[in-house]
Amino acid sequence: MRRTPLTVLTAVLATAAALAAPAEAAAPTVDLQPQQLPRGADVAVPHVDDGVFVDGDRRIDLPGDDARVLGASDDGAWLAATWRTTRVGEQRGARVVRVRADGTVGTVLVGFEALDALLSEDGSRLVTVGDLGRRRAAVTVRSATDGAEVASRTFRGYPEVLTADDRRVLVRTAGRTAWWRVGSDRVRTLTRGLSGPASIEHDLFVTYTEDPYLGGCSRLVRLSDLATTLWRSCRQRVAAFSPDGTQVLSFHILTDGVGPGEIHLRTVRGTRLATWTTGWFGGWGWESPGTVLLRVNGRRTASVVRCTLARCENATDPVRVAAP
Repeated sequence: MRRTPLTVLTAVLATAAALAAPAEAAAPTVDLQPQQLPRGADVAVPHVDDGVFVDGDRRIDLPGDDARVLGASDDGAWLAATWRTTRVGEQRGARVVRVRADGTVGTVLVGFEALDALLSEDGSRLVTVGDLGRRRAAVTVRSATDGAEVASRTFRGYPEVLTADDRRVLVRTAGRTAWWRVGSDRVRTLTRGLSGPASIEHDLFVTYTEDPYLGGCSRLVRLSDLATTLWRSCRQRVAAFSPDGTQVLSFHILTDGVGPGEIHLRTVRGTRLATWTTGWFGGWGWESPGTVLLRVNGRRTASVVRCTLARCENATDPVRVAAP
């Protein structure tokens, strides 16, 4: 099973028992203010803290001054995208690096495409999108070990990569979401409707009946069978899947900007298990099945907060909250 990382600055992703789902009416709502929470253990999964790769007791300096973890590859290695931010907010010196099990760091890819690189779910491929102008971009699949190009194809309509494995890439454009089979270089349309997150491993996919700003609703479906609706909502949309594929995080369907002020934990059938509120959430995901990590920006302080259905605690030391 693919291991999924946490980054303190973005989305957060060790074993915990899956929690039984209580009735909707019993689902708790908890307002998270870091200065009011107890301090628990440090974040248990690899993440980036002030440009440093942190994995348990290991702290490994990365190039640049900021980074995000892409995921686990083979031989105990982890991949991270790193960059340097200038005084005017421009991102320079982007690269993808490989943090090996022995603590050494090697460069896999250099260039602007590294900023938005995606690691395939099995950890074997690195997928990037390079702008070619005129609404076109090249989607390129590379080896996650050394960055060697495996295949590349041009897509029209501002392509984005939703997910990938060692054989396929799921590409979303302005007009459709399609499978690109890398070996045969064949493209097959999956849907022409709007779409959201996807997981090949857990056979999950988010699509929409139409534009939510025009009254459209979200649907959580099976990636292998879009007619199989697990949960439909006209008020909520799925933001992330749990590592075991049994739970999701959701927030308001029209959420935009700095981040939501309210996040819900649900089963894949939509049953609400818990609701957490704060000033705004800057990141969300799981530390393990049943254990959620949230980047909380409260009224006075900010921290990464660990939550289960039983309790919430700080997983980092609270600091003064900054303006978004």
